[in-house]
Amino acid sequence: MLQNFIKSALRNIVKNKVYSFINFIGLTSGLALSLLIVAYVRNETSYDQFHAKAERLYRFGYTVPNGMQIASTPPPIAPALKDYYPEVEEVARVYGRNVSISLPGSNDAFEETSVFFADSAFTKMFSLEFVQGNPHRALYDKYTVLITEEMATKYFANRNPIGETLIFSGRQSFKVAGVVKNFPDNSHLRFNMLVPYDDMFDLEDEKTEQVLRANLAKNFVISHSYTYVLLKDGTTPEHINATMGDFVKKNAPPSLVVGQVFTLMPLTDLHLKSTYIGEPTPTNSMTNIYIFIGVGILTLLIAAINYINLSTAQSFTRTKEIGLRKILGSLRSQLIVQFLAESFVFCSASLLTAYAVFYFALPQMNLLTGKTLLFSEVIDSNLLLVSFVLMILLMFLAGGYPAYFVTRFESVSALKGGDHRGGGKQLLRRALVVFQLAITCLLLSGSMLIWKQLRYLENKPLGFQKEHIINIPLQSQNLNGYFQQADSTFKTRLQSFRDIIEQQSGVQKTVLSSGSPGAGAVFRGTIPEGFTKEDNMYIANLAGDYDFLEAFDMKLVAGRAFSKDYGTDVKEAFIVNEMAVKEFKWETPEKALGKTIDREGKKGKVVGVIADFNFMSLTTAISPLVLSMDQNQFNTLSVRFENANVSGTIKTIEKEWNRIFPEKAFEFTFLDEQLNQQYSNYENFGLIIQSFTGIAILISCLGVYGLILFMVQRKVKEIGIRKVMGASIANLLNMIYKEFVVLIGIGFILALPVSYYFINEWLNNFVYHTSVDVFTYLISLVLVTCIVLLTITYQSVRAARANPVQSLRSE
Repeated sequence: MLQNFIKSALRNIVKNKVYSFINFIGLTSGLALSLLIVAYVRNETSYDQFHAKAERLYRFGYTVPNGMQIASTPPPIAPALKDYYPEVEEVARVYGRNVSISLPGSNDAFEETSVFFADSAFTKMFSLEFVQGNPHRALYDKYTVLITEEMATKYFANRNPIGETLIFSGRQSFKVAGVVKNFPDNSHLRFNMLVPYDDMFDLEDEKTEQVLRANLAKNFVISHSYTYVLLKDGTTPEHINATMGDFVKKNAPPSLVVGQVFTLMPLTDLHLKSTYIGEPTPTNSMTNIYIFIGVGILTLLIAAINYINLSTAQSFTRTKEIGLRKILGSLRSQLIVQFLAESFVFCSASLLTAYAVFYFALPQMNLLTGKTLLFSEVIDSNLLLVSFVLMILLMFLAGGYPAYFVTRFESVSALKGGDHRGGGKQLLRRALVVFQLAITCLLLSGSMLIWKQLRYLENKPLGFQKEHIINIPLQSQNLNGYFQQADSTFKTRLQSFRDIIEQQSGVQKTVLSSGSPGAGAVFRGTIPEGFTKEDNMYIANLAGDYDFLEAFDMKLVAGRAFSKDYGTDVKEAFIVNEMAVKEFKWETPEKALGKTIDREGKKGKVVGVIADFNFMSLTTAISPLVLSMDQNQFNTLSVRFENANVSGTIKTIEKEWNRIFPEKAFEFTFLDEQLNQQYSNYENFGLIIQSFTGIAILISCLGVYGLILFMVQRKVKEIGIRKVMGASIANLLNMIYKEFVVLIGIGFILALPVSYYFINEWLNNFVYHTSVDVFTYLISLVLVTCIVLLTITYQSVRAARANPVQSLRSE
């Protein structure tokens, strides 16, 4: 019996090739797209959960009085925590930086990113999977390093790396003590090498090492390291969060207490809920995740509605078949099972094909998202179970619903064609079409506004020149923007390098800074004139040399730039932005000139005021900024070019760099590309949403095409009669267009408030964002209308041009 049902189902699917093809493509696409979204969302929501102690792991961040939130924290916090808080089991500081790595006797150096320096407790807190080496001695022995399998292959190929030597920054030798597996992609910490925390000081010369050790041992203002805490079983962070103010006051010098509010954040929340500046890896937001989930559900709904609509419509063309089967003795239950069997065969084939499409599409999604998701890791019993339940649900909706109504007809009524024009069924079908069109309008308008915001970020004036500038990192730079010079001969060699490249044709200017504009700033304790030590503020600081303002085309509002004509500028001069003038209550830029600023005990005068510019990303509002010539902060050399042979000039610069700095590999980034990289996650998000929206619209068009095909076949006699009565093709098209235009209008009205709400929620991630205008929604309405009407036109024109004799000859 079952075999007969399946044979009959296959025969019916083949008989109705066009409907079957439309249904199959639409349902398969919807299922495959949903699987891709499930894979992405599961990965994003599982960050850091692979650690065995993830539920007890937290990380400190802190907020300063102006609202700025910073992920890294002052190093002195960690050592005192265990003694102060009995609920703390372990504490570990993590400091990430780039390091130039070489092998003994080799002149080749590799600039390795994400070399982490960590306290020994790190291996007790986080789940490191050792391939070689002793886990119990990791990070305890001085001048040892743990490397990932990837690094082991890179430096030692097939040799056993244990006991081998790596040279850091051309200065210090480290023995390989262990090899560990790379942390997976769904980790907010991803290191290539792991080194004992205190060993980072030994990469500097003796003088710098002493300064660094002294500063980092007591400075509660410098945001230097990430501080992770493992709480004891059964404890919560509430008490620590509530009393950290007392902890800081007890342990920090009064001059360095600037109203910081320290907070523990669960490790598993960092990727999706962190709003801190300076995260070690790009973060995402729950808003984006909800949008992805929404797109997945809506796309699946479109596909399901298509399938249900077309299956229902098609079923009412089979009433004569049902009547004949009843006369031949088929029971109603058998007929219902027949419909369900057809639906089961169809849904099963679509689901299996969707998994195949998912398998081949996954690498493409990995390219878009920067992930390395594997099919074998994504597919598990839970996903298979959900897929099966979904398939059964679709089977009953698409097969059971029409079967229930069609099999109710009496045999005689069914043989006459049945009452398949019932108003209730037509109303339901129209309601489903409206819902489908509303989803299409929602997705299209949303993706258009996301695209508009991304173009806004790309093109918004930042208040400085960003084109035709490259940044060359000097020595090794950590992930948080804090830096100290590391070589007594460095300044002499650097000046020689600058003199040479400034003579190259095409080079307009070189400038030293603590980081190019737009890439962030260091926040330091600052007391402006008119305020007391109790008002110590946490203010953004940049350091730049004499030509900083000119090189980046920054507008001077009052006063002057740094100048070699003033010998005290190097240590005693400050330039502030307009926001600082306002925040410091200095009334006007002109009145700000000559005001005193005390920055962590070092005083100077304001010599200039510059126009506000975005020194952070556009997700952060402009705040007060103090610019100095603190040479200890210089870590970037920026080179500004004329519009000339940039690539050729860069090759010359690289050649001179390798000659003067042989111990460090030459690297550079274009400033505009570096700034755009800040929004790479948003760009990828927008591209994925637009791609998925395109597929959803295609599925919707297939559904509309199928319904039009059904409607035209139903109206073929009516069209024939109208043609005989003198109706033109335009009149006939208008008859069909009219109904769908009304449905599109209703769908658009339903989609409008939903789209407006969710797009505003997403735009709230940005301090600076585009407007949500009526024009964008009108464009989406016009596009959906055009797409639907064009889809309608083909079948309608074909039917309208047909000879009416063919459709009326049996009448």
